[in-house]
Amino acid sequence: MLIKFFRLLKFVWSHPLNKNKLIASLWRIISWQIVSRILNVPLMLPFVNRTHLIASHGMIGATGDWYCGLREYEEMGFLLHVLQPGDLFVDVGANIGSYSILAGSCEGVNVLALEPVPSTFSWLEKNISINTLGDKVKAMNIGLAEKNGTVNISSSLDVRNHVLLENKENLSSIEINVLTLDNVLREKNPTIIKIDVEGFETHVLIGAKDVINNPSLIAVIIETNGGGERYGKKDDEIHKLLTSKGF
Repeated sequence: MLIKFFRLLKFVWSHPLNKNKLIASLWRIISWQIVSRILNVPLMLPFVNRTHLIASHGMIGATGDWYCGLREYEEMGFLLHVLQPGDLFVDVGANIGSYSILAGSCEGVNVLALEPVPSTFSWLEKNISINTLGDKVKAMNIGLAEKNGTVNISSSLDVRNHVLLENKENLSSIEINVLTLDNVLREKNPTIIKIDVEGFETHVLIGAKDVINNPSLIAVIIETNGGGERYGKKDDEIHKLLTSKGF
């Protein structure tokens, strides 16, 4: 527990938006850890552009945004600066909706948020609702893969939920329906896509051939941290595919 706390401190204190604000950032950590445990109820945390995120103790994604403003500084900052009125942002692996709310807060931008885990999807819907973004952010309780069908996915790991080809660790899991991104985005023209599916990114891209070739798409924000190795995939495959398409 102590090691995790020091890792959190290191992350928060080294974050670009916390430069010269170390005392304030430390106070946010301590206050959240205390208040969330005492009250033990969901709380609304300030986010960007006058939005909020609902969070409860243990939600590392939402609390990271509270501690740092923009948890994933470069990617989220890029999104804020690039999106323009009329654009469509697609959030694959939306979780509770940090990226979706961020994009939806931009003037004239529409969002399609895809989250497969029902319990997490309910938090996503709540965040869309409290920010009155229902007319801009459409949420779908669906997963993505290289072909339509079903897969098993862990259901109790917060932002680290992932597809289970095997479940050797005996994790809590559910069976979900999956579609290809080409099916989901038929006749839609996305501007930016974010894909964060804990190592299953290559499979999502295989099912997105038409989307990747769509001239409207100017950027793909995608996680590459070696997680694909659990599925026999390497990050180099993602890099080669996207650079071959001009990204």
